[in-house]
Parts: sequence; C-alpha cells; structure tokens
Amino acid sequence: MLKILLPVCAVGIVLLSCGRKNETDNSKVLAASKTAITNEADLQRYLVPGLPTNMIVARFGVPNASAALNDGYGPRQNWLYFLPPFPARDTTRGTMIGGFSVDITNGCLARWECIYTEPPMGAGKEIAIGGNSREAKNSGQRLPVLKLFIVSSNATTGSQFIDTKEFPKLGYIPSNAAIETDELKDLRLEETLVPESGSQSHKHWIFYVDLTLKDAGRFQTVTEDNNGTVMLMTIDDIPLFAVYIRESIHDGLLRIDMTNEATMEMAKQEFARMSREGQ
Repeated sequence: MLKILLPVCAVGIVLLSCGRKNETDNSKVLAASKTAITNEADLQRYLVPGLPTNMIVARFGVPNASAALNDGYGPRQNWLYFLPPFPARDTTRGTMIGGFSVDITNGCLARWECIYTEPPMGAGKEIAIGGNSREAKNSGQRLPVLKLFIVSSNATTGSQFIDTKEFPKLGYIPSNAAIETDELKDLRLEETLVPESGSQSHKHWIFYVDLTLKDAGRFQTVTEDNNGTVMLMTIDDIPLFAVYIRESIHDGLLRIDMTNEATMEMAKQEFARMSREGQ
C-alpha cells in the first residue's frame, strides 16, 4: 500500500520525503473540525465507505491538503487531514498516527488510510556509508543508476506495470525515466532510537540524498509538471520508494525514512557505490 507523506518522519511500506521547502505544519488542525480523534477505532467509526463529502467536511472540516490523482487506483480526489498525533495500536505499534487520507470518487468516500509518523525523537547519529565510488567510476566500473519514474494508470508503448508485494497495483512506469543518474551531490545516513511504550525502542533511519545541481533543476521541473501524481524511485531497476508529488521541490534534496533494517542495508550498499561530488 502506498503510504501518504508527512513532513515529519513518515512510516510505512513506501517512504520518501522530499526537499527542504516542505513547510507544512502537521500539528495544525482546523478549528472547524468537529470530531476529536484519539484512536484508530474513532476513525473506523466515522470513516464509513460511501460517506458523502459534505458529511466528511461536517465531521472533520476542510481538508488540510487535496489533490487530483490518477494512478493504480484510478482517477479520484485525495484529501489529507492532519491530527494531533496519537500512538498506533495496530501492526504499526511503536509509531504515531498523525492524520488520515481519504479517496473520493463520485462524491463519496471510497477508501481511507492512516498517516503514520514517528514519535518525537532526539538528534540522530550519523552512520558512515563508506565506499569509494569516485575511484570506481574512474576505473571504468559500472555504478548503480538511480531512476525516478512518473507512475500512470495508463499503459504506453514499452511501459511496465508495477504490481509487487511492496507496491500492489502501483501503476505503469514508462520505458524512460524522468531522471536518471549515477552521481549525487551528497549523501548522508542518520540512525535514531525511537522510544516506544515502557523501556522498548526501535531504530529509525533517514537517508538525505542531495541531487547534483543539474539533476536538481530537472527534478524541480518534473515535480512542477507532475503535481498530484505518484513518483517511483529505483536503484538498478529495483523499486525502493514511492511518493505522491504534492509540490514543486526546488533544492533537489530527498529525505528517505526507513524502519526496515534489511531495506536500509540494501539501499545503503547501493547508495555507497554511487559517485558523489567531491569524493
């Protein structure tokens, strides 16, 4: 399932946070909201499939964000509501729920899902990524290629349908990526311990992927031209992350949040082999 992105550390199967420009205040809840939500049961009780949009607005107020989407789930309106975070009690125990996403078709609620965030956490420690990618590039070795694709619900000549366990019915990606590069401006990895109930905690990792000046300019154009669509990132043609594009990203900085250590280690290994400016 494609998870919705919040500027705080989002948690889910697919995770990507983009850009320094994201200034959304996730603690802000419209005063017009008439429903106090403190647990998943409240959401399940109020968000009934088939609920008309006027009832959604009456219960929760005007959405904090909205976009017209057309991906593997078909054309629809997507509304985001941000809530004061509360602890998740389902299979994502150890995270927080910071809101919910609503898909609207034919003027009614078609489906919804929680927006997961990480609990507040202290400063993380930087993890060495290693690698000597500049030397590898100069020696003629093949380097991993990072690709960014715009996902569509329509097939085109040479397109590939992405439908995996991690990305069920995501949609079609074209034969040519919107951005393709084997070099980054900079790359950092941070690890943080996130407290859970009692004395338990879990690890959380954040990759900061800084695109080169050339790719940052292209990335800005791509995000401007494809607002409201889904973007998929692959490394060496392995799908890793997906995100809804909700604004233009001007500085080329991608923040990628992870809680799965195996996925983090795989991404770390591939990123380490990519060329970096100044390395």
